[in-house]
Amino acid sequence: MNEYFLQNRERIVPDTDWMVGVALFTVLLFVISRLLFPRYHERLSIAFFNRYEAVKLMEERNTLFVRPGLMLVFVPVISLAICVFMQVSWFRESTLFDRPFLRFAGILAITLLFFGLRLLAVYLFGLAMNRSDLALRFNQTWMINFQYVSRIIIIPAIALPFLNGLLHTICLIMIWLAMLMWLIYTVYKEVQLLISSRVSIFFMILYLCTLEILPLWWAVKSIMEGW
Repeated sequence: MNEYFLQNRERIVPDTDWMVGVALFTVLLFVISRLLFPRYHERLSIAFFNRYEAVKLMEERNTLFVRPGLMLVFVPVISLAICVFMQVSWFRESTLFDRPFLRFAGILAITLLFFGLRLLAVYLFGLAMNRSDLALRFNQTWMINFQYVSRIIIIPAIALPFLNGLLHTICLIMIWLAMLMWLIYTVYKEVQLLISSRVSIFFMILYLCTLEILPLWWAVKSIMEGW
């Protein structure tokens, strides 16, 4: 056989066919959750904007552990992992060629670990202030808002890997702008909760720096400069 055909060549097209399976799994998870628990989705949409509906939803059941909530929370986690993976690939194209699935799995694990640690950190804050009830309500409020992210991000996130050029860039910008607005709105609701619970200004500043500003700085730095 001609030695020309036996030479090692750099792959021109990234090996990202597995992303189709990830996108389909994410959509399937959201659709199943919507079909099995339509009432929960309806109330979640209201609770995101209406504080009183959110309080009623939290009083009726523990929003952290109900089945529809647990199923729905994985949708934004996977969607955000896809967005981060594509953003990292945009800064460092070699990510798409050097074991891309393992890199995506690592990003997904880090994303899931981050949100788990966030819930734990809030719980520890509550213990430090002898306000475990406030910590639980705080986590429930954040979880309701985070579950709502699935409605915002799922469509652009699953479309992102299949877009090129200007459309890819526009989609990324839209996703991060939407997430920024969501973060500002969520922090506003959390600060309202802290004020209504008469938490000291010291703990408010400590919360904002530890659970909002520091993780955001770390995430942006990691995406741009490497993990």
